Amino acid sequence: MHMEQPQKTLSNLSRLATGETACITGIHAPDDIRLRLQAMGLRTGRVARVIRRTRLGPMQIRVGSVDLIMRRRDAARVTITASQ
Repeated sequence: MHMEQPQKTLSNLSRLATGETACITGIHAPDDIRLRLQAMGLRTGRVARVIRRTRLGPMQIRVGSVDLIMRRRDAARVTITASQ
């Protein structure tokens, strides 16, 4: 008997709540922004966790052992799936 794997939901990093983790699946931005985000450690396959978020302002994201403060509009460019 074959059990189907549940579908992973695609979303973006700006939609995660405090304490949630997700796997980064891509960055959809112009080259200069994409390269800047990648230089900060946001790369496909890495797990990101939201440490803190304000209601309208920036978010604190942890990728590996690095904490980043990101604008929500930049976080919205990072696609994610639920981490396993």
